[in-house]
Amino acid sequence: MIVLFVAAGMAALIGAVLGVRWWTWRPVVKQRVMVKLVDGPSISGVCMSRRGPLLVLEDATLHADGQQLTADGQTILDRDRVMWIQVIS
Repeated sequence: MIVLFVAAGMAALIGAVLGVRWWTWRPVVKQRVMVKLVDGPSISGVCMSRRGPLLVLEDATLHADGQQLTADGQTILDRDRVMWIQVIS
């Protein structure tokens, strides 16, 4: 009986952790964002989705060394490389 309670508690804890991880990235989907990468440049665009460890941006512009380069199609970022995200609109 104790094993059952411990297993249920562990399942609830794991569910809560996964729910928090999902929710922390959910508010930025379908919003225009500025993404600062850990290696320096920033990228602005519309965050269309997050797929596992990936963040998908459309209408993206790379801001680096005083230049702005526009990307065609979708830009896919590894969330481990993201330092911070600011919602612009």
